[in-house]
Amino acid sequence: MNNILIIDDQKEFVDAFLTKMNAKSINVAAARSFEGLKKEMPKLYHKIAVVILDIKCLINDNQEVENEDFIGTAITYLDQNYPKFPRIILTGDDESFTGFQRFYKHEEVFLKGQEDDLFTRIKWYCDNSENLRIKRDYQDIFEIFEQNLMDSTQEIQMLNILKNLNEKDSSKFKGILSDVRSMQEAIYKKINQKNKTIVPDIMFKPNGMIDWNKLMKHLIGKSSETNCVKQRIPDNSAYKNQTIFNFSDSLYWSCGQYIHTTPAGSYMISSYALKSLIYNLLELLIWAKQYLK
Repeated sequence: MNNILIIDDQKEFVDAFLTKMNAKSINVAAARSFEGLKKEMPKLYHKIAVVILDIKCLINDNQEVENEDFIGTAITYLDQNYPKFPRIILTGDDESFTGFQRFYKHEEVFLKGQEDDLFTRIKWYCDNSENLRIKRDYQDIFEIFEQNLMDSTQEIQMLNILKNLNEKDSSKFKGILSDVRSMQEAIYKKINQKNKTIVPDIMFKPNGMIDWNKLMKHLIGKSSETNCVKQRIPDNSAYKNQTIFNFSDSLYWSCGQYIHTTPAGSYMISSYALKSLIYNLLELLIWAKQYLK
């Protein structure tokens, strides 16, 4: 996604910036005020990799004098309407650069005139725009990795799974479902590392594989039969309710069926089933948070 948005009222700088970006095959949309930011972001946020803000700019297009309130107003607007959307702050003088960094320690600030560092950072945002978009769309999932509750290799795997959420080519389903199943197993293995009461060591076979049925019975608690109907009656040691149990069990066996063999009757699931299994995995991750901390 080689598209960006810049908000700056200095036409000469913007024209030179556009020329340099176009030479690097990066498309630039431009506006000159906070009013322009509010107009352009709803149209472009799903198409651009990063928004670049001049530290001093106009509030309205019909103004001629820069307003120092611009940057605080713009940051507040972006935080409220586009949380975690990538942004870069530009300033033309050292004093503003130092003062801004003192009060906004987590913002990325670049001096005009040091374009090489700025262009390197813009390129990084463009190259990583899809991953960043997925992380914004699934913040409740990726905070697990931000908090180091699971490993970075599993974060990469989760990104790859979500990139394939809308895959319709059934010949690719086996690989996707293999990743889904691997991620599901990684959840229980990570819980075992953090909390052996929830997932004890005895839930694993000598070869390190999960003893699946044994683990599921442990996590959901006791079972009994009432009026000839088998029911799960969780006790104090139950860690899953029936819904999470059903999601997890269905995920495990459904993925396994299409990973290891062609099901009887040669029926191939559709993209709807693929998507539902991925969503099952997301729900399992949300359930697991409480035991990964």
